[in-house]
Amino acid sequence: MRKLLPLAAVLIALTSTRADEKISAPVPKAPPPPSIEGKYTLVATYNGAVAVREKGGFGGGPGGGGPGGVAEVGGFAPSRTTLVRGETVISRTEIVIEPRTVTGMPTTMEYTLDPTKSPIAIDVEIVPVRGKKTRGLGVVEITNNRVVIALAKEGADRPKSVEEAEGVTVYYFQKAPPPPRTEFRIVALTVGKEEEAEKELNRLAKEGYELVSTTNPTAPDAKASVTTVHFILKRVVK
Repeated sequence: MRKLLPLAAVLIALTSTRADEKISAPVPKAPPPPSIEGKYTLVATYNGAVAVREKGGFGGGPGGGGPGGVAEVGGFAPSRTTLVRGETVISRTEIVIEPRTVTGMPTTMEYTLDPTKSPIAIDVEIVPVRGKKTRGLGVVEITNNRVVIALAKEGADRPKSVEEAEGVTVYYFQKAPPPPRTEFRIVALTVGKEEEAEKELNRLAKEGYELVSTTNPTAPDAKASVTTVHFILKRVVK
Protein backbone atom coordinates (compact mmCIF):
# COMPACT_ATOMS: atom_id res chain seq x y z
CA MET A 1 0.00 0.00 0.00
CA ARG A 2 1.36 3.42 -0.99
CA LYS A 3 2.17 5.67 1.92
CA LEU A 4 0.90 9.25 1.86
CA LEU A 5 3.36 12.04 2.57
CA PRO A 6 2.73 14.00 5.75
CA LEU A 7 0.87 17.30 5.19
CA ALA A 8 3.84 19.33 6.45
CA ALA A 9 6.15 17.73 3.89
CA VAL A 10 3.75 18.51 1.07
CA LEU A 11 3.53 22.19 2.11
CA ILE A 12 7.33 22.47 2.32
CA ALA A 13 7.71 20.94 -1.15
CA LEU A 14 5.19 23.33 -2.66
CA THR A 15 6.82 26.31 -0.96
CA SER A 16 10.28 25.40 -2.15
CA THR A 17 9.22 24.90 -5.78
CA ARG A 18 7.58 28.31 -5.88
CA ALA A 19 10.10 30.28 -3.88
CA ASP A 20 11.78 31.65 -6.98
CA GLU A 21 8.55 32.36 -8.86
CA LYS A 22 7.37 35.97 -9.05
CA ILE A 23 3.65 36.42 -8.56
CA SER A 24 2.53 39.48 -10.46
CA ALA A 25 -0.65 41.34 -9.66
CA PRO A 26 -3.37 41.33 -12.34
CA VAL A 27 -3.01 44.24 -14.73
CA PRO A 28 -6.26 46.22 -15.08
CA LYS A 29 -7.55 46.63 -18.61
CA ALA A 30 -6.94 50.04 -20.07
CA PRO A 31 -10.12 51.94 -20.98
CA PRO A 32 -10.81 52.19 -24.71
CA PRO A 33 -9.47 55.36 -26.35
CA PRO A 34 -11.94 58.15 -27.06
CA SER A 35 -13.81 57.81 -30.34
CA ILE A 36 -16.07 60.12 -32.32
CA GLU A 37 -17.47 57.45 -34.63
CA GLY A 38 -21.22 57.45 -35.17
CA LYS A 39 -24.13 59.21 -36.86
CA TYR A 40 -24.61 62.88 -36.04
CA THR A 41 -26.45 66.02 -37.02
CA LEU A 42 -24.32 69.09 -37.66
CA VAL A 43 -26.46 71.60 -35.78
CA ALA A 44 -24.30 74.70 -36.16
CA THR A 45 -20.98 76.02 -37.41
CA TYR A 46 -18.89 79.03 -36.46
CA ASN A 47 -17.13 80.54 -39.46
CA GLY A 48 -14.03 81.95 -37.79
CA ALA A 49 -15.09 85.59 -37.59
CA VAL A 50 -14.12 87.67 -34.57
CA ALA A 51 -16.20 86.48 -31.63
CA VAL A 52 -17.44 89.54 -29.75
CA ARG A 53 -18.68 88.84 -26.24
CA GLU A 54 -20.95 91.30 -24.55
CA LYS A 55 -21.89 91.69 -20.93
CA GLY A 56 -24.62 89.22 -20.02
CA GLY A 57 -23.87 86.70 -22.76
CA PHE A 58 -22.47 86.12 -26.20
CA GLY A 59 -22.46 88.78 -28.87
CA GLY A 60 -25.80 88.88 -30.62
CA GLY A 61 -26.21 87.59 -34.12
CA PRO A 62 -28.96 86.89 -36.59
CA GLY A 63 -31.46 84.50 -35.18
CA GLY A 64 -30.18 84.89 -31.64
CA GLY A 65 -32.60 83.66 -29.05
CA GLY A 66 -30.78 83.54 -25.75
CA PRO A 67 -29.03 86.04 -23.50
CA GLY A 68 -27.16 88.58 -25.56
CA GLY A 69 -28.75 87.24 -28.74
CA VAL A 70 -27.41 83.68 -28.43
CA ALA A 71 -28.92 81.17 -30.83
CA GLU A 72 -29.34 77.93 -28.90
CA VAL A 73 -29.62 74.69 -30.86
CA GLY A 74 -29.49 71.19 -29.43
CA GLY A 75 -28.19 72.46 -26.12
CA PHE A 76 -25.39 74.49 -27.71
CA ALA A 77 -25.13 78.25 -27.40
CA PRO A 78 -22.58 79.32 -30.01
CA SER A 79 -22.19 82.96 -30.99
CA ARG A 80 -22.17 84.20 -34.59
CA THR A 81 -22.98 80.83 -36.07
CA THR A 82 -24.73 79.48 -39.11
CA LEU A 83 -27.50 77.13 -38.03
CA VAL A 84 -27.62 73.99 -40.14
CA ARG A 85 -29.15 70.52 -40.07
CA GLY A 86 -26.55 68.51 -41.95
CA GLU A 87 -26.68 64.77 -41.38
CA THR A 88 -23.18 63.51 -40.70
CA VAL A 89 -21.51 60.12 -40.58
CA ILE A 90 -18.16 59.84 -38.83
CA SER A 91 -16.22 56.64 -39.46
CA ARG A 92 -12.83 55.68 -38.08
CA THR A 93 -11.04 57.82 -40.68
CA GLU A 94 -13.62 60.11 -42.34
CA ILE A 95 -16.20 62.76 -41.55
CA VAL A 96 -18.89 63.06 -44.23
CA ILE A 97 -21.39 65.93 -43.89
CA GLU A 98 -24.37 65.54 -46.21
CA PRO A 99 -25.65 68.65 -48.05
CA ARG A 100 -28.90 70.30 -47.03
CA THR A 101 -30.08 70.62 -50.65
CA VAL A 102 -30.51 68.10 -53.45
CA THR A 103 -28.01 69.89 -55.65
CA GLY A 104 -25.42 70.32 -52.91
CA MET A 105 -22.29 68.22 -52.52
CA PRO A 106 -21.21 66.43 -49.34
CA THR A 107 -18.24 67.71 -47.36
CA THR A 108 -15.64 65.02 -46.77
CA MET A 109 -12.83 65.30 -44.23
CA GLU A 110 -10.15 62.69 -43.61
CA TYR A 111 -8.95 62.80 -40.03
CA THR A 112 -6.72 61.26 -37.39
CA LEU A 113 -7.15 61.62 -33.63
CA ASP A 114 -4.50 61.83 -30.92
CA PRO A 115 -6.32 61.04 -27.67
CA THR A 116 -3.08 61.31 -25.68
CA LYS A 117 -3.27 65.10 -25.97
CA SER A 118 -5.49 67.29 -23.82
CA PRO A 119 -7.70 68.48 -25.36
CA ILE A 120 -7.87 65.66 -27.89
CA ALA A 121 -5.96 66.66 -31.02
CA ILE A 122 -7.32 66.12 -34.51
CA ASP A 123 -5.59 66.53 -37.87
CA VAL A 124 -7.97 67.03 -40.78
CA GLU A 125 -7.62 67.05 -44.55
CA ILE A 126 -10.66 68.47 -46.34
CA VAL A 127 -11.24 66.62 -49.60
CA PRO A 128 -12.71 69.02 -52.21
CA VAL A 129 -14.64 67.97 -55.30
CA ARG A 130 -12.00 69.78 -57.35
CA GLY A 131 -8.55 71.00 -56.46
CA LYS A 132 -6.12 69.90 -53.80
CA LYS A 133 -6.76 68.93 -50.21
CA THR A 134 -6.47 71.53 -47.48
CA ARG A 135 -5.03 70.60 -44.11
CA GLY A 136 -6.05 71.93 -40.71
CA LEU A 137 -5.03 71.29 -37.13
CA GLY A 138 -7.71 71.17 -34.49
CA VAL A 139 -9.01 69.93 -31.17
CA VAL A 140 -12.05 67.88 -30.16
CA GLU A 141 -14.35 68.05 -27.16
CA ILE A 142 -16.63 65.08 -26.42
CA THR A 143 -19.49 65.62 -23.96
CA ASN A 144 -22.03 62.82 -23.69
CA ASN A 145 -23.75 62.74 -27.09
CA ARG A 146 -22.20 65.99 -28.34
CA VAL A 147 -18.97 66.54 -30.23
CA VAL A 148 -17.36 69.91 -30.93
CA ILE A 149 -14.47 70.19 -33.39
CA ALA A 150 -12.45 73.40 -33.71
CA LEU A 151 -10.14 73.68 -36.74
CA ALA A 152 -7.53 76.33 -37.42
CA LYS A 153 -7.15 77.64 -40.95
CA GLU A 154 -4.49 76.01 -43.09
CA GLY A 155 -0.97 76.79 -41.91
CA ALA A 156 -2.08 78.14 -38.51
CA ASP A 157 -1.27 76.69 -35.12
CA ARG A 158 -3.57 74.23 -33.42
CA PRO A 159 -6.26 75.93 -31.26
CA LYS A 160 -5.85 75.62 -27.50
CA SER A 161 -9.57 74.83 -27.00
CA VAL A 162 -12.88 74.58 -28.88
CA GLU A 163 -13.75 78.17 -27.98
CA GLU A 164 -14.77 80.35 -30.92
CA ALA A 165 -11.93 82.56 -32.06
CA GLU A 166 -10.77 84.46 -35.11
CA GLY A 167 -9.43 82.15 -37.79
CA VAL A 168 -10.96 79.05 -36.18
CA THR A 169 -13.89 77.12 -37.66
CA VAL A 170 -16.02 75.32 -35.09
CA TYR A 171 -18.40 72.46 -35.87
CA TYR A 172 -21.14 71.53 -33.39
CA PHE A 173 -22.37 67.95 -33.75
CA GLN A 174 -25.27 66.25 -31.95
CA LYS A 175 -25.25 62.45 -31.96
CA ALA A 176 -28.29 60.99 -33.69
CA PRO A 177 -30.51 58.65 -31.66
CA PRO A 178 -30.42 54.98 -32.68
CA PRO A 179 -32.92 54.05 -35.39
CA PRO A 180 -36.18 52.49 -34.20
CA ARG A 181 -36.37 48.71 -34.29
CA THR A 182 -39.37 46.49 -34.92
CA GLU A 183 -40.11 43.51 -32.68
CA PHE A 184 -42.52 40.70 -33.51
CA ARG A 185 -44.36 38.18 -31.34
CA ILE A 186 -46.51 35.20 -32.31
CA VAL A 187 -49.27 33.90 -30.05
CA ALA A 188 -50.91 30.53 -30.73
CA LEU A 189 -54.57 30.12 -29.79
CA THR A 190 -55.42 26.45 -29.41
CA VAL A 191 -58.89 25.08 -28.95
CA GLY A 192 -59.39 24.36 -25.29
CA LYS A 193 -56.66 26.81 -24.21
CA GLU A 194 -58.25 30.10 -25.23
CA GLU A 195 -57.80 31.65 -21.79
CA GLU A 196 -54.00 31.29 -21.90
CA ALA A 197 -53.83 32.92 -25.32
CA GLU A 198 -56.11 35.76 -24.22
CA LYS A 199 -53.88 36.54 -21.21
CA GLU A 200 -50.78 36.58 -23.41
CA LEU A 201 -52.43 38.86 -25.99
CA ASN A 202 -53.53 41.29 -23.28
CA ARG A 203 -50.04 41.33 -21.78
CA LEU A 204 -48.43 42.09 -25.12
CA ALA A 205 -51.00 44.79 -25.84
CA LYS A 206 -49.97 46.57 -22.62
CA GLU A 207 -46.35 46.44 -23.81
CA GLY A 208 -47.26 48.24 -27.01
CA TYR A 209 -47.74 45.35 -29.41
CA GLU A 210 -50.41 45.62 -32.10
CA LEU A 211 -52.06 42.88 -34.11
CA VAL A 212 -50.69 42.67 -37.64
CA SER A 213 -52.42 39.58 -38.98
CA THR A 214 -53.54 36.05 -38.20
CA THR A 215 -52.44 32.89 -39.93
CA ASN A 216 -54.86 30.54 -41.61
CA PRO A 217 -56.39 28.14 -39.08
CA THR A 218 -54.72 24.75 -39.10
CA ALA A 219 -56.17 21.29 -38.59
CA PRO A 220 -54.65 17.80 -38.55
CA ASP A 221 -56.31 17.01 -41.87
CA ALA A 222 -58.99 18.29 -44.21
CA LYS A 223 -61.79 16.50 -42.35
CA ALA A 224 -60.77 17.55 -38.86
CA SER A 225 -61.91 20.73 -37.14
CA VAL A 226 -59.68 23.76 -36.64
CA THR A 227 -57.32 23.41 -33.69
CA THR A 228 -54.90 26.38 -33.77
CA VAL A 229 -54.84 30.01 -34.93
CA HIS A 230 -51.66 32.12 -34.80
CA PHE A 231 -51.76 35.85 -34.02
CA ILE A 232 -48.84 37.92 -35.31
CA LEU A 233 -48.13 41.15 -33.38
CA LYS A 234 -45.47 43.83 -33.65
CA ARG A 235 -44.27 46.99 -31.95
CA VAL A 236 -41.76 49.70 -32.85
CA VAL A 237 -39.16 50.49 -30.19
CA LYS A 238 -37.37 53.84 -30.42
